[in-house]
Amino acid sequence: MSWRFVELPPQDGYHMVTSFVAVADYVSKGGKNTLLLFSVKEPFVNVGVHQEVWLEVDLDFTKAHNIPVVRRDLGGGTVVITQGEHDYFIVIKANEAPRDPVRLYSTYLTPIVNVLRDYGLNASLRDQDIVVNGKKISGNGAMNYENAVVIAGNILMELDVDLMSKCIKVPSVKFRDKMAKDMRDWLTSLKDELGYVPPREELNKKIKQAFERDLGIKFEDSQLTPEEIETWEKLAEDKRREEWVYYKDNRHPDLRTERCVKISSAVALCHLDYKARKLIRLTVKFVEGKLEEVSISGDFFVMSPKGFVEYLEDYLRGSRPEEINERIEKAFEEKKPVIFGFTKEDLKNAFNEVLKKPEVQEVI
Repeated sequence: MSWRFVELPPQDGYHMVTSFVAVADYVSKGGKNTLLLFSVKEPFVNVGVHQEVWLEVDLDFTKAHNIPVVRRDLGGGTVVITQGEHDYFIVIKANEAPRDPVRLYSTYLTPIVNVLRDYGLNASLRDQDIVVNGKKISGNGAMNYENAVVIAGNILMELDVDLMSKCIKVPSVKFRDKMAKDMRDWLTSLKDELGYVPPREELNKKIKQAFERDLGIKFEDSQLTPEEIETWEKLAEDKRREEWVYYKDNRHPDLRTERCVKISSAVALCHLDYKARKLIRLTVKFVEGKLEEVSISGDFFVMSPKGFVEYLEDYLRGSRPEEINERIEKAFEEKKPVIFGFTKEDLKNAFNEVLKKPEVQEVI
């Protein structure tokens, strides 16, 4: 089976997060499966499609240092992308990809695991991440795009924990120091493990060989088509719009709280972080005993259908507390979402935790 192998020069954040969408459009229309490799020109904060920027990013710091905030089309958490990582994008025809996310990641990330093992590292796949001796060295996410599936990931070559920790929103300086320490405890890089940073050309060669060997494919060295480049430029320009970057924030402009507060005898605002396999962040507004509005955000991945989270938020509006679980059940039954990170039972449990809050109890 023949695939395209495409290497590109370093890109800015807007072009990085749209490259795989342009390629997915090509693959979806019958083009060859493609492995795309490149890195970033300058640091940027990369926010997951299901996250609210105000909850995740220290905007005072990023604006003061001209660090762009870029929302991608993939789920997952907020990450700070620097020149110290090497990025890959695997774009395949949907009918060739396992529907189950666990099998999908296992199939297409095994070559990356084996590249790291080729360097003598004790690498293994843990969920959608790759770890070395338990420390994360590669983060990955997946999405469906029409008739194509995309897996986007990176290999951490060198860490800038100081910059990374300053871009993420935290409640205090003390907490930031703890977060930086935690990052050093659970992240690693090729430099940390090997004592040096391998040349990118060497890494690309090893990745190419591993994919050919492990997937039984043959690469042809290629470039993006003129149509892909045209699509790519349009997509990158679209991602610069604040309407997109702050899409999730602007969808719920009145739900800005990180705690539970009783606004009046009839109104309560409440925020809850619920740890399932991934993090679910619920912010709710109850008015006169009904759920008037809800934001469901977090670092989970919704493979399909597109827009399921927004559909669910709208579907739950107007629910009485005793109706919430039933509506969640019905939405999952009708839409049959493929989600990596939480189940419908996790979501029910998260809402049940919110309903137990004293501030909410007093208005329902």
